[in-house]
Amino acid sequence: MAKLIQAVAKYGPRIELIEAADTERFMELITQRTTLSAGVVKNVQESEVETLIGLLKEGRPVHTGIAIFTPSIDLEGNIDISVRVDKRILTALNAHGAFTGKVLRSENIGKSTEELAELWNEEHPENPIVVSG
Repeated sequence: MAKLIQAVAKYGPRIELIEAADTERFMELITQRTTLSAGVVKNVQESEVETLIGLLKEGRPVHTGIAIFTPSIDLEGNIDISVRVDKRILTALNAHGAFTGKVLRSENIGKSTEELAELWNEEHPENPIVVSG
């Protein structure tokens, strides 16, 4: 018997990611939008990273204006950081018509997990998903 997660993975909408913007491109765009040189922007970014590390080492959540970084620890003592993106970024991306990237399986936006399971079951009758209600 298949699992519901298989249907969500196969039929759920996904963003088609393109090549990541590297540090150089990011710096170039910032310098175009400010009066700062690429060297100054790089120095500020390095200072931010060092400051962030120092504050997180103290056990502090850090609000940067771009995200909130919060340290945590697992059972083995490994430190991890959770990141919550600033709401302004999410609001800007979710504004109607703002996202210009490609969404795969966009026809399935708004479908419930039960509807995705139905799609799976139609295509995989030999390995159905049983959705308990």
